[in-house]
Amino acid sequence: MTINPERRLFLRGGAPLPIRPPWALPEDPFLARCNRCNNCLSTCPQHILVTDRLGYPMVDFSKAACTFCGACVRHCDGRALVVMDGIPPWRHKARFAETCLNSRSIPCRTCGEQCVSHAILFPPSPGGRSLPTLIPEQCNGCGACVGVCPVTAIRLVN
Repeated sequence: MTINPERRLFLRGGAPLPIRPPWALPEDPFLARCNRCNNCLSTCPQHILVTDRLGYPMVDFSKAACTFCGACVRHCDGRALVVMDGIPPWRHKARFAETCLNSRSIPCRTCGEQCVSHAILFPPSPGGRSLPTLIPEQCNGCGACVGVCPVTAIRLVN
């Protein structure tokens, strides 16, 4: 039985699903195929993969960004991570919270400086505040902006 993501979110008490490694199957097939061998954790050169409370791999962007090198996919025993032509590693995009320093008139550009895809801009706005603005088509969801935010005002959402 497959539970739709909205219902799963409700059943989890509103907590978002963890971000799985790049090229992970959708959540239910991923959980069915992942044998929790932890090969992806040990082969990730960025060391951004950790386990959730049930032992399944998830991404921790506080450590570094994902380079989409594919090491996790190559070493996945259960084939829970599968590269498919034309399908991006994931569809997560950066989202900025109201706790961003710029929204409090404290200049900060750290996230934009770390964004290698130039998806974060700071257009001028009334009142002299330049709030971060995301160009979704350019954001690859690598997470480089997440760990460097001094007030943890950025998260990746699907």
